[in-house]
Amino acid sequence: MGFALLGVMGLMALLCSIAANAVTNGNLMKEGFLQFSDTAHLSVKASSYEEYAAVISGYLDGKTDDMQVSDPENPGQKKDAFSEKENLHMQDVRGIVNGLKAMRWIGGGLILAAIIVIYFLGKDRRSQLMNRLFQGLSNASLVVITAALGIGLWGVINFDGLFWTFHQIGFANDLWLLDPTKDLLVALMPIEFFTWYAGEMLKSFLPIFGIMICLVIAWYKVGKKEAE
Repeated sequence: MGFALLGVMGLMALLCSIAANAVTNGNLMKEGFLQFSDTAHLSVKASSYEEYAAVISGYLDGKTDDMQVSDPENPGQKKDAFSEKENLHMQDVRGIVNGLKAMRWIGGGLILAAIIVIYFLGKDRRSQLMNRLFQGLSNASLVVITAALGIGLWGVINFDGLFWTFHQIGFANDLWLLDPTKDLLVALMPIEFFTWYAGEMLKSFLPIFGIMICLVIAWYKVGKKEAE
């Protein structure tokens, strides 16, 4: 069980790392804006989407402490990209991104530490312990794949419900409840944007899921026989 939990942490570290990179990918965000955003009623042209994507992604990645864009009414000057309420919500989102980054180091560090401990302190049982770690990674892969399939099926059947549940769990306030007729942030990112973005992130996850499947197959084909 301990090795399985360790395996879950390690695999989640990989997935969280990919998720953090996707969320802070300005080019991907711009592509989504061009496809799904509707901001004409808020006097924001599509030609500005690249700048907004760069500002948002930079802020979420921790590269800047505010989100300012060029002010078309005052050439050469900057203005706040969003309202105070939107900025507060983006602070919460950046907190989630920071959590994803932290998980990347925590999970990866635990797996590395376990391998080092097994190698240097388990000389007499090194082969057995490594096989247990192998089994733990296989079991963890089954758990993560099952959970991913469940979440994916939920998203296909009722993405709105999954989206709402995520926000209920991820945020301790209702700042995310924005009005697309008044709030630029949600006009840039309607539900269709998030549906598409989730699909793009899933594509990035596929290599990791492939590795998980290989781990499971390898355990039952090789590791289990050695353990027996």
